[in-house]
Amino acid sequence: MSTQPTILVVDDEREITDLYATWVDDSYHVKTAYDGQSALEQIDSGVDVVLLDRHMPDLSGDEVLAEIRRRGHDCWIIMVTAVDPGLDIVELDIDDYVTKPVSRMQLTRIIENLRVQSRYTQNGRRELEALSNKMETLEDELDLEELEETETYQQLEADLKEISDTLVEDS
Repeated sequence: MSTQPTILVVDDEREITDLYATWVDDSYHVKTAYDGQSALEQIDSGVDVVLLDRHMPDLSGDEVLAEIRRRGHDCWIIMVTAVDPGLDIVELDIDDYVTKPVSRMQLTRIIENLRVQSRYTQNGRRELEALSNKMETLEDELDLEELEETETYQQLEADLKEISDTLVEDS
């Protein structure tokens, strides 16, 4: 059995899928899928990280994500997509959201950061990181003044503060 973590790269653009796979294949066991259905056929308990495109023709990344979570897989999921983020990403059960184009350095840094976090996971810590990543993505992509006026963003801030306060109290 391989001691390397496994990454499943899912994108309907074959060149992108294969490129991401070559970027990470030195450090990870890599599986590739060129559509949502293939991704669902390949996902299993051995997959540690999924790089998931959001816009695909057969099953959207959102549908693949929902099915992965419905099946109970607790892998780290990073949406790597050309779809600009909106407030809807707050509801997605993902660990990070990256807008294409993405560089090799950026992608490998995100994966490594999640892997390091997984070594120190305690109750709430993963959720804190996911919420923080979503907030950062929204702040980078949307107008901050307009964003701060939305109920969704205000709830995101409140949730982030609550989890953070809980972790501080527990430590």
